[in-house]
Amino acid sequence: MGPSVVDAYHMSNSSSTTRTITRRGAIGTLAVGLAGLAGCMSSGDTDEPSGNGSDDGDSNGHDGNGEANGEEGFEREIPDRDIEADWDEAAAFRTWLTDADPFNGGNRRFDYTEAFPEGTDFEGIFPDYFEVSSETVDAHLIQSLTQVFFGSFDQDAILAGVEDDDEYEFVEEYEGFAVIDAPIPNTAGRRDIAVGESAIVIGPDYEERIDAHRGSHDRLEDIDQEFTHLFRQFPHRTTLTGEYNAPEGSDVSLDEIYIWGVSSESPMADTMTWVFILEEGTEPTDEIVAELEGISDDVHDTEVEGRTVTITGGAPNVSPGSDE
Repeated sequence: MGPSVVDAYHMSNSSSTTRTITRRGAIGTLAVGLAGLAGCMSSGDTDEPSGNGSDDGDSNGHDGNGEANGEEGFEREIPDRDIEADWDEAAAFRTWLTDADPFNGGNRRFDYTEAFPEGTDFEGIFPDYFEVSSETVDAHLIQSLTQVFFGSFDQDAILAGVEDDDEYEFVEEYEGFAVIDAPIPNTAGRRDIAVGESAIVIGPDYEERIDAHRGSHDRLEDIDQEFTHLFRQFPHRTTLTGEYNAPEGSDVSLDEIYIWGVSSESPMADTMTWVFILEEGTEPTDEIVAELEGISDDVHDTEVEGRTVTITGGAPNVSPGSDE
């Protein structure tokens, strides 16, 4: 049997939580391995994702001027970049990304992959009657511990199974999704699962995610166009990661990093491309570029354009994890 999605990395999207990452974990894109992290959250033990929630702001933790609400350890001014996402051409998963912050200081990290390691299974995440498998799942996204499984799912068959399952309960229909109250595997907690024909969402913010996908709620790129710029730099479309600040656990810890991301053909690819976008007004000096190149054991190419530094190379240098 291959790796189960329950076998999660010991990672968190919260900047205030210590991460333990393996060498490959620093790629941040073995998203299927992160799936079990949804068990850390349930609709019954956490509030709906929000920032500090100022009276004149929004649920994304922004004030009325579109700036972050000053969460502890994570204050930012969004640079003025005059670009917009082309949603007709953008990868569909980008419509599910939001700026909501359930951690009050998290870095909005996302991990997406369409390439699963050989032998990956979904044992323990869903009951058998969900029929979620490598044959039905095309891609997986996790952001702020909310997961989206993309593929083809039989909503009617799943609801029929729920009716006969004492542990699962249909709650409501929301914009074409069947919302199910479900147990968290191997815990006493509960969680929300929103089941659609082409996506299954696990997380307490399923309404916000579905609304963002439908275009009736702000998406991450609507709030911060730096992410649109980031996506335009990626040479790959199948395995992607992005987040604010420097990559935790790596040899790169510059305060001047505004956001960073990495793309590759698969989570375990030997070659990948990192993109670092520096804070507005920061000059990518030779010293800064040299430190950024420390992300890779074997740098093949480095390009600098404005405050964007793109590095292509081999597997990353990271601090040893507990399993190494």
